[in-house]
Amino acid sequence: MTGTPAPPRAARPASSSRAADAPATSRTSPAIARLDSIQALRGLAAAFVVVYHSGLALGGADAPVLGWLTTNVIKRGHVGVDVFFVISGFIIAWVAVLARPRPERPLSFLVRRAFRLAPPYWAMSVLHALLLNPVTPALFAASLAFLPTTTAHAPYYGYPALYVGWSLNYEIAFYAAFALGLLLAGRRALWVVLALFALSTLVLPWWRFGTLVGDPAQGYPFASPWLAMASNPLVLEFLLGCLLAWAYARWRHLLTPPVALAMLATGCAAFALSLPLVGPDFSLAGRGVPAALLLAGAVAAEHTGMLRVPRALVWLGELSYALYLVHPTVIEGVKRLMPELTPDQTGLQLLRFAIDAGLALGLALLLHRWVELPGIAAGRRLARQ
Repeated sequence: MTGTPAPPRAARPASSSRAADAPATSRTSPAIARLDSIQALRGLAAAFVVVYHSGLALGGADAPVLGWLTTNVIKRGHVGVDVFFVISGFIIAWVAVLARPRPERPLSFLVRRAFRLAPPYWAMSVLHALLLNPVTPALFAASLAFLPTTTAHAPYYGYPALYVGWSLNYEIAFYAAFALGLLLAGRRALWVVLALFALSTLVLPWWRFGTLVGDPAQGYPFASPWLAMASNPLVLEFLLGCLLAWAYARWRHLLTPPVALAMLATGCAAFALSLPLVGPDFSLAGRGVPAALLLAGAVAAEHTGMLRVPRALVWLGELSYALYLVHPTVIEGVKRLMPELTPDQTGLQLLRFAIDAGLALGLALLLHRWVELPGIAAGRRLARQ
């Protein structure tokens, strides 16, 4: 699973906030560089989730087009999580194995990921629980430990104190699988991850229940919440990202501008069509695959020089994790201060969303600057020891 020589275009150094995460364009580059297309997709995915959770509802009897937009686009914003999972699989496979002369050490990998993920999440969990959502000590402890709390309500398996944390429970499970792969197989870690996912999503469910399900909203009735989550088909979206990274490492030298543009057009079309055509729930085939096609097309187009990403989208990508964490607190707080709105109050709906977005970006900047970046730096220092 080694990569081919890097493309001729020069790689830009990664920003300090994402250097540990961003895909490199050169195996021999002294610093891991980034693909701005992935940063942009991160930012857009986070923004889409914000739109979804804001409850923005446009339309009414006199505006059927806005009503269709609300039903088929705005209320599908949870697909941003599918994009996150596929991107996470790509990035982890790339920076931990495929972009390195030697694979990352398992302990170093875990330290870096923990210090990147946990401090901002813990900070916002405390703030959200204190201000808006008091929870029991047991639930709060499970939230901070990234543990699902129930076998019901797949694929969420219980909401943490900060409700978007359910997706981070999946992230941590994926990191654990990848760290085990690094420990057991080093450069062949992806094979271990593939085997673990096959065991958890295919072998164990078939052995225990004699059937397989493809709907993440159904899942399997295991007695353990963690096993129920690990067996959910949603985890395979991480594997989609890993496979894309492996394919990029093997065959990126074969990409040409026409092929890249065709991939980008296919990915954009598949993702756009999936919004109104696939049901509102999560779906590996209907959500994960279009997200993977979109990612593949964006990476291929940037690799061949056919896509130039605006700096504003790169900046939004750098804030994506902080934005994802802060927006529930902002949106819930604003909703408690403003009266309930109807879909035909278009102006007020847009005004409330503008307030949500502005406050969320402001708080995300603070969290990114004072919690996320110091956590990343501390993780790097400890990982080098």
